[in-house]
Amino acid sequence: MQTLMRPLSRFGLLGLSLLVLAAHAADSALIVATDLLKLKQIEAPALSPDGKSVVYVLRSIEPKPDLPAEGSAKAGAKDDWTYQTHLWLAATDGRTPPRRLTFGPANDSAPAWSPAGDRIAFVRAAEKEKPQVRVLPLSGGEAVTITKLDAGATTPRWSPDGTRLLVTSALTSAQARDALEKAGAPAKPAWNFEQPGRTANDVKNYALKKKPGENGQADPALANGALAKADGSLAERREWLAKNEADGNPRALTRLNFLDERDINPEQTFNHLVVQEARDGAPATDLTPGYVSFAGGEWMADGRAVVCTGPRKLDEHPDRSESTSLYLADAAGLGVKLFVATPDFSLANPKPSPDGRQVALTATRGDTFSYAQAAVAIVPATGGAPRLLTEKLDRNAGSLQWSDDSAAIYFVAPTNGGFPLYRVNAATGVTDRLSPRLDTGVRAYDVTGNTLVQVLTTPTNPNELYVSTTEARTASPLTNHNTAWLAGKKLAVYEPHTLTNSAGAAVEFWTMKPVAFDAAKKHPLLLQIHGGPSAMWGPGEESMWFEFQYFAARGYALVFANPRGSGGYGFDFQRANYQNWGAGPASDILAAADFAAKESHVDPQRQVVTGGSYGGYMVAWIVGHDHRFAAAVAQRGVYDLLTFFGEGNAWRLVPRAFGGYPWQAETRRLLERESPLTYVESIKTPLLIQHGDNDRRTGFVQSEMLLRSLKVLGRDVESVRYPRASHEMSRSGEPKQRLDSLVRYEEFFRRYIGEN
Repeated sequence: MQTLMRPLSRFGLLGLSLLVLAAHAADSALIVATDLLKLKQIEAPALSPDGKSVVYVLRSIEPKPDLPAEGSAKAGAKDDWTYQTHLWLAATDGRTPPRRLTFGPANDSAPAWSPAGDRIAFVRAAEKEKPQVRVLPLSGGEAVTITKLDAGATTPRWSPDGTRLLVTSALTSAQARDALEKAGAPAKPAWNFEQPGRTANDVKNYALKKKPGENGQADPALANGALAKADGSLAERREWLAKNEADGNPRALTRLNFLDERDINPEQTFNHLVVQEARDGAPATDLTPGYVSFAGGEWMADGRAVVCTGPRKLDEHPDRSESTSLYLADAAGLGVKLFVATPDFSLANPKPSPDGRQVALTATRGDTFSYAQAAVAIVPATGGAPRLLTEKLDRNAGSLQWSDDSAAIYFVAPTNGGFPLYRVNAATGVTDRLSPRLDTGVRAYDVTGNTLVQVLTTPTNPNELYVSTTEARTASPLTNHNTAWLAGKKLAVYEPHTLTNSAGAAVEFWTMKPVAFDAAKKHPLLLQIHGGPSAMWGPGEESMWFEFQYFAARGYALVFANPRGSGGYGFDFQRANYQNWGAGPASDILAAADFAAKESHVDPQRQVVTGGSYGGYMVAWIVGHDHRFAAAVAQRGVYDLLTFFGEGNAWRLVPRAFGGYPWQAETRRLLERESPLTYVESIKTPLLIQHGDNDRRTGFVQSEMLLRSLKVLGRDVESVRYPRASHEMSRSGEPKQRLDSLVRYEEFFRRYIGEN
């Protein structure tokens, strides 16, 4: 087996963390489940224009506000927690410790420096209120609310001269219609309304909830007047029905994408780009009115226009749009025009160069929903054909930023288990990987002059902020939000390996010994399987850092792999699971498990397995074909692809990955062949099935089908459902539910493998 990592001693970035661990080795404590509540996440670092300061968001888990303070007589009476996000400020020379900038129960995010470096714009979201943009003067004083948009405001961007703010506001169809009607503009969408026998706006705008007295009087359309008659004319009956739909009783579905992440969603929303002067009470100008979404807005260097991403066909129903182009929105609100489009690529993530001559972007061959790897490209600021810079890299590029001299573009791309930072020369296309190791993950970064700040995940720390020069060869920590509580913890080590699969491709996988490793003892083996299926795991993956360390601390040996279909290895490897979600990837995963099970410290009779999303699918597939595991936990998975097509909002995976639709005979046979539920009679392994009540990405009905089928068959099976939980429960769900799931899965395993 090949080892793909260099010795840790060669990586200066980890030096401090390793020294801390070594200093405490003698009295190290093991990670415990409740350490989850100590995790801190650093987000959205933004360097000041002079590079001397960095503002960032710190996400922490705190007791719910109604709980007694820690240490009080009643502390712990109710064990529940919530997330809080606040702004912090750090000096990049590291001479003074970071300090907190914002306080209170509201959540703050998305900081952006003014060009003069004297103010910071950010988004504040208070409970039961729409998020709005505030501006905090660094000379002193309170933050001032700048935007007061009915639909809220996010992602502030300062104009080049520092006088205006560009924000994004998500309008409902009713709000978009109301704005058009008030402006005296045509108020019907250009795309097909998709409600047979009806036309857009053929009833009153009931969904626009107005308060009594607003605009001088209550909206008569909201009263049970002559227009709202169940026994009236056809027009009156339609008005009565529309009023009921506006009240959400019932919810009428006419859309193709009728599911969002947490619920059914009858109504479209549209991302509008809005500009207003950076002062309280200034009027706001919607640059992109109507029934089209525009995203990723950035100021052009002259401040006269905003470049953004929009659907390739503006007259196509938003639910049917899969390809994108770039547009220019006039900053005075005088209209939107096409900037760059190409029939072969979807274009997104525009970033104008500081000198105003070029725009960087990502170009994805075909539709945005495809196996293709997004390449960094550039186009003249005057328009033209994009020039691809990183297509030969064959990695999925994102998070683009220009160097100050407009000579190079920085970006992050998943690669071989890590998330390294790259830089490409805008003139020559020469691409360099700046991150010195592949066992780290760049979660976010910013660059100004010769200063680079990065939020990094390393094998010894899930999330911390570092500073370096733009060459990134060595970096110094600016924060210790996680380092502080990890100083007394002993951690497991990632050990890399490579195997060659049945298709002749190299498959990377990792093993981890138990933290309290005893060479004379046999330990249980836990196989972890990632989702996606195009996700990628490795030592630089933040979302699994704590779970891996928790199970290793509980005495498990771990193994996880990036089987065919995983991202981070290029187009061919990612597409290698096309029409083959089950047998091919399972053989890669089980080959890694075979290797781990043969290690001298592993008890091959005590193997267990878990995974989420596609990983949940793969758990059910494996236990339906292989009986080596003593117990299994399938999390938020897909088990019947025919049902998933209608039940999941990620339904496009069906035509994308299998080449057709359930009503087509050949595709139907393929979907049945690739569905774990087809092999339910062969499942003999004790199984715990987990799902969130509000998980609409995969849908939860098929979990119930799997549960009932196994119950009828008399198998050892049970299910756990988390109220209010979405598909993101394990990453950003309610802290208590995340804690419960870790403890619950481990308890389930212990029933069948016993204690260490």
